[in-house]
Order: sequence, then C-alpha cells, then structure tokens
Amino acid sequence: MVNESHWTYNIVRIDITASPGERFAAIRPASDQPVDGPVMRGFATFQRVCFSCHSLNKVGDAHLGPDLNVPYSAVEYMGDDKLARLIRDPQSLRWWPGARMPAIDERTLSDADLKDLLAYLHHMAGRKGS
Repeated sequence: MVNESHWTYNIVRIDITASPGERFAAIRPASDQPVDGPVMRGFATFQRVCFSCHSLNKVGDAHLGPDLNVPYSAVEYMGDDKLARLIRDPQSLRWWPGARMPAIDERTLSDADLKDLLAYLHHMAGRKGS
C-alpha cells in the first residue's frame, strides 16, 4: 500500500501524449522497413535514449543537444566508430568542461542496441527533413 507518506513531492498532473513517432512523422523510418529489423529496433532505441535531448530532422521537444540528422547525420560526419565512442564516453572523443552529454553505458544501451541505433541513423541520413 502506498500512502501520502511515501511521496516526497506532490504530483500536480500527469499528461499522457502520443509516442514521439506518432507526434513527429519526420523521425519515422520508411514504411517498408521490417517491424523486427535493425532500423525499427534502432528507432525504438533512439526514442528511448536520444530523443529526450536531441532533435532529428528539426523536430522534437528537446534541444539540449544538436540535431542528429540536419544538416548532416552524425553518422555522415563522424562514422560509426567515432559516434559509438562519443555515445559511450563523450569526453574521450571531445573534452570540454561544460559538456552536458553523459556517458551511456551498456546497462542503458547494450552493444546490440547501439548497433541498431547506428542502423537507424544511417537509414535516416537518406530521409532528411526540409
């Protein structure tokens, strides 16, 4: 049983919105992608791990980090190896004192999920927003 003594703060309201893929058509992969394929799995990973800080194709609610597809996809200018390194430990690739991106470890993003995320970003590099 949960009573008011278990709450450390008051919840004023909870808003339930559509998923990012439903709200922002520009981040969706092409409709011909297999539902269980790497691009669609990477799309789910992107929504779970990246979209809270980054936009893609100039859409999204967060703008803490740069857009990951416009004008160039992160995979286009960094390549898979450097982008994976940046995701795992941003300071190991580009050190700066005011960095806000945290390291994303294997518990949050497995190696398989990272590979799928890269597949999604490669796919979306060919589907840039206007």
